[in-house]
Amino acid sequence: MRFEVLGPLTVRTENGEVVPAPEPKVRALLAALLVRVGRPVPVDTLVDDLWGGHDRLPSSPANSLQTKVSQLRRSLESAEPGGRGLVAYGPAGYEMRVPPGDVDAVRFETLTSRAYAESDAGTKASLLTEALELWRGPAYADFRDVDFTRAAISHLEEQRLTAREALTELRLARGEHAVLADELAPPGRARAAP
Repeated sequence: MRFEVLGPLTVRTENGEVVPAPEPKVRALLAALLVRVGRPVPVDTLVDDLWGGHDRLPSSPANSLQTKVSQLRRSLESAEPGGRGLVAYGPAGYEMRVPPGDVDAVRFETLTSRAYAESDAGTKASLLTEALELWRGPAYADFRDVDFTRAAISHLEEQRLTAREALTELRLARGEHAVLADELAPPGRARAAP
């Protein structure tokens, strides 16, 4: 399964089909786990992420969280066999256990790191282009106003800007002015003929 957060939160099966969106709290749980992918998240942290201040807490927060976890697991399992196992529980809390390449934000960071380490300008430009093409809108677009995504959004947007600047410099240095003009043109507007 693939998880996209560089734009609205979207889950896709291995063959690219979009997994139907679960109800809002379950989507928020998924976002809270993905923003910390590969790390366990304590129950108290997830309760705070989903219900905010203590004035809005359900009567039994841990049980309510467990219900949302069960709904998320069911949603993932119905999309693909084995999906249930992606949401693991251990002594330190819940964790999304997905291969790093299955989350677009992680792929973006991997591609940009590889690009910056690359000495060949063509390969570097190719890697940066591939990384930037992963973006479908603002990071965590449907969770921009919640506390648990703010640091990740800021970090990803900064990396995106740095990657764009590096790619622009590469295009200019390589004399790729037409390609650069096309990339900088507003969507739907054709570049003027030379």
